[in-house]
Amino acid sequence: MRLLTVLTGSQSTTDEVRAVIDRHDLEYSLADHGDGEDRTITVPAPANAVEPLEDDLRSVAGEVTIVVEEPMAIVGSGWDGTPERRGEWLSFERISRSELRSKARSQLPSPVIFAAMTAISGIVATTGVLLNSLAVLVGAMVIAPLLGPAMASSVATVLDDRRLFVRGIELQLAGIGVAMASALAFAVFARTSSVVAAVVDLEASLGLGSHGLPPSLLVTVAVCSGIAGGLGMATTGITDLIGVMIAAAIMPPIGVVGVGVAWGEPAAVLGSLVVVAVNLIAINVGAIATLWTVGFHPSDRSRIRTTRGAIIRRVVLLTVLLLVALRLLEVVSGGL
Repeated sequence: MRLLTVLTGSQSTTDEVRAVIDRHDLEYSLADHGDGEDRTITVPAPANAVEPLEDDLRSVAGEVTIVVEEPMAIVGSGWDGTPERRGEWLSFERISRSELRSKARSQLPSPVIFAAMTAISGIVATTGVLLNSLAVLVGAMVIAPLLGPAMASSVATVLDDRRLFVRGIELQLAGIGVAMASALAFAVFARTSSVVAAVVDLEASLGLGSHGLPPSLLVTVAVCSGIAGGLGMATTGITDLIGVMIAAAIMPPIGVVGVGVAWGEPAAVLGSLVVVAVNLIAINVGAIATLWTVGFHPSDRSRIRTTRGAIIRRVVLLTVLLLVALRLLEVVSGGL
């Protein structure tokens, strides 16, 4: 459930807003500030009803400001919280475009925090690779903040938000770079330690990069991660655990890249780099396709065709890159 606060600047605007709310068959309360014609209208509404209501309110003449909040609890018998299912697939779960954009932006941490958490995750992932420990690798996946940038660029693609798209892509590339740099630095440090080098099972550790697995299985995991991320962003569901799933496709091979460079294993390094590229591309393709399929597009109808063309071009480009990466992975795997 969502709580909309609609601020109006004139009596005529207030009357139009009330008429729109009445057409949507929603209850509301009206507050008069007593210092002019400003009014505050409070509307409780199911999450799926917010977007059509916002679209209609944008057509109201005059000054209208809409604030959407998610209540922590509802006390009383006047609202059962059960949204009406309107026939559109997933409409009873889907959030509004404005909330999706805000949700995507909230997933992006500050650059300093993002870099620090990614670097820590890279070190932990490298430690997990050196120890051949899945438990430690899971720890690296939990703290890796990779969900936000991937979902932000996907959301920006379907909503035609260029600024958010650029920021999402920049953070994805920066995150991969920071993670690899920290993984490499820690692996080189471990390589210089005779105690660590003596106990490392190099063959088992390098196998954690997944570059020896069938490419179809790798793509399946990554695409499913992207689909799960898209559904988590598009609905009222949580996304924290989905972030772990996305990190599971990226962090272990990054740790293997660091170990492979430090121990002089170029085939494992190249294979793991390709795995990272394959997973990153597949995650973005899965998320973009899911968000568009669920029904997200720009609010301006005239931009839908342009946005659809941009999506097709990006998906085709990503698919071509994915096929090239898969072919390269097959070649590298065959040479191992």
